[in-house]
Amino acid sequence: MRKASKILLIMIVFAILFSCLFSCASPENTPDPEPQPKEDLDPNSPAGIIASWQKTYTVGSFGIYKKDDPFVELSISNGDHIRLELFPWLAPTTVENFIRYVQEGFYDGVVFHRIIKNFMIQTGGFIEQEGAFVYKTPTHPMIYGEFMANGYYNNLAHTAGVLSMARSDPYDSASSQFFICSATSAYLNGYYAAFGRVIDEQSMDAVRRLEGVQTQTTVLYYGSRTESAKNVPTETIKITKATLVWDQASE
Repeated sequence: MRKASKILLIMIVFAILFSCLFSCASPENTPDPEPQPKEDLDPNSPAGIIASWQKTYTVGSFGIYKKDDPFVELSISNGDHIRLELFPWLAPTTVENFIRYVQEGFYDGVVFHRIIKNFMIQTGGFIEQEGAFVYKTPTHPMIYGEFMANGYYNNLAHTAGVLSMARSDPYDSASSQFFICSATSAYLNGYYAAFGRVIDEQSMDAVRRLEGVQTQTTVLYYGSRTESAKNVPTETIKITKATLVWDQASE
């Protein structure tokens, strides 16, 4: 009998505790969450544009890494747009140089003068004149190469969509020309200053369409001097407008 009484007492205690827990967790006894302010963004403002870009994401390796980073949009003459996120915390000198050229309108009208399928698309240094690609002289000095081989820590790998600076043999020879990778090119890692990437699949589709353009070996014009070049597009595709959409540092 004593054993049965103890079991009954234990059951009563558990029933009371269960009832208390259930009532405490019921919706009517749960405090209402504090109302959150609704942010009504102007869709034409920089913050509104960045917010709208988020809606274009698909599952994969693309997306905004940091909302506080600078963002640039390249409008292309074929109707495409390439949206770029820049990484000033990774390559500050390179990003500053790129933004300066964007803000000064240097890239407006430059052509894609070098395209290699399954590698990259390159622009930022030539304009089209009477059917020929003519060198556009950079308006600022060459910059320090922010990559491992030059003694600078930069671990951004050259994978599809990554934005990087073109250069000649000297490490500190980059100026206005840049390229966007269309495939992984590991041998560039540590030797070229990667400083951003495209943020969505739509932009990557635009890169792929560009890399599909037919190319040829022809001459590029450097003032009165000409130089033979491979992988030059047979048609003129240019950046009609490069726009700094958002840069918190300048706010």
